[in-house]
Amino acid sequence: MPRALRPSGTPGMEELELAAILDCVALPVWVVDHDGRVLFLNPAGLAALGYDDLDELRGRPGHDTIHYLRRDGSPFPAEECPMTRVRGMGVTVRESDDWFIRRDGSMFPVSYTSTPIDLPGGQGAVVAFQDMTEQREAEQALRERETILASVDQPVWVLDEHGDFHYLNPAAVTALGYDDAAELLGRPAHATVHYKRPDGSPYPVEECTLAQARMRGETLHEHDDCLVRKDGSIMPVTFSMSPFELVDGLGSVTAFSDVEERRRAERVARERDVAEARAEELQAARRRVIEAADAARARLERDLHDGAQQEFVSAVMTLRLAERLLATDPERARALRQSSIELAQDGLAELRRLAAGIHPGVLTDRGLGKAIQALTARLPLVVEIEEELPERLPAPVEASVYFFVSEALTNAVKHARAAEARVRIAAVDHELTVEVADDGVGGAQPGSGGSGIRGLGDRVGALDGALELHSPPGGGTLLRARIPLPAQNSV
Repeated sequence: MPRALRPSGTPGMEELELAAILDCVALPVWVVDHDGRVLFLNPAGLAALGYDDLDELRGRPGHDTIHYLRRDGSPFPAEECPMTRVRGMGVTVRESDDWFIRRDGSMFPVSYTSTPIDLPGGQGAVVAFQDMTEQREAEQALRERETILASVDQPVWVLDEHGDFHYLNPAAVTALGYDDAAELLGRPAHATVHYKRPDGSPYPVEECTLAQARMRGETLHEHDDCLVRKDGSIMPVTFSMSPFELVDGLGSVTAFSDVEERRRAERVARERDVAEARAEELQAARRRVIEAADAARARLERDLHDGAQQEFVSAVMTLRLAERLLATDPERARALRQSSIELAQDGLAELRRLAAGIHPGVLTDRGLGKAIQALTARLPLVVEIEEELPERLPAPVEASVYFFVSEALTNAVKHARAAEARVRIAAVDHELTVEVADDGVGGAQPGSGGSGIRGLGDRVGALDGALELHSPPGGGTLLRARIPLPAQNSV
């Protein structure tokens, strides 16, 4: 049986007791009399509605003060308000999707429970409500996150603080061999998809680096691991795992990639290249170039996919988490923002490192002559350049010539101890001639000095060209490459 409050202005012991109790309740609560006028509002309720003192509200009609508009701004008549049924019919009303109005006129989402209470003048109501703004924002952020992750081709999952699946995007569900995320949600991740090693032996969770890093709240990148599909088959993967703040505690987000097809494609490509080279009886130099190029492509693909991309995925997820925590935990948000900046910077540095060894931009943009000028400007010797090319060479030829000159000049600095060098490039009668001469110590032999000269020969041989070497002791070194050209690229 509800307690009875005395008429306003004559508080009795029971009213004082109830007020004292409600003052200690963290949830916002107000009491209205049989006419719907405010009798009492606890401090939490005053703060939520933007008022400073109960006297600002006492005796005012509750509905006309905080519930008189709908969400769209249209009037909300008191006779249509569900809370009026509490006083009129003595029933408890619960609403999970409604809006109240603060003192300044702003509206905020609420859920509330309105319960009848017996008063001397008739039946009133006790209303306990909760500001749902943060929950709505969290739900919106969750929907945005799931929308983003659902559109990402890379498989991604989120684990809760217990290591159970909290979310999987469609790509992750498919990669693991399941039909629906519901088959995995709530299940322990390690015991479901990470419980055995590639050889089939058990993989205890105590030895799992992924699980241990998650429990410590650490970021982890792994380039050689495996997961277990629904059918029990092993899937080789690379992954990146980062801490992820959830409502109930610290979880983690993991982005992974199935590298099985890529490894199979790499094996097929290598076997095809080698078979074609043998079938056509290419020279050993061309075969070495092909194999080296294949290995370089595979290495570059792995470095890009497993390095920079994982850094950027982690940066995006960390930054989104920082945005969610900005209002509630600014210190944590700042730390996460700094972490995302560092991850992005690491990714950019990795991209720059990879790009520097692939193809100089000036070669593509301005041609061979300008690229070699830029190259020689960085070398500790004087280089004279003679270029006699009426038009651009085919891109593969330009790249090979550029790296030929680069390696030859590097050898002149490192091994020949040269002070001056000369580079000459000319195209005459369907043939490109490239010469690099220095004033160094000479004495270079095709089979000496490691693999440098052999590598130059391989590079020229890959273009069906020939390399000449003249290097008398004490007389400097001349390297001359002759490379056949299509008719349109010769003088």
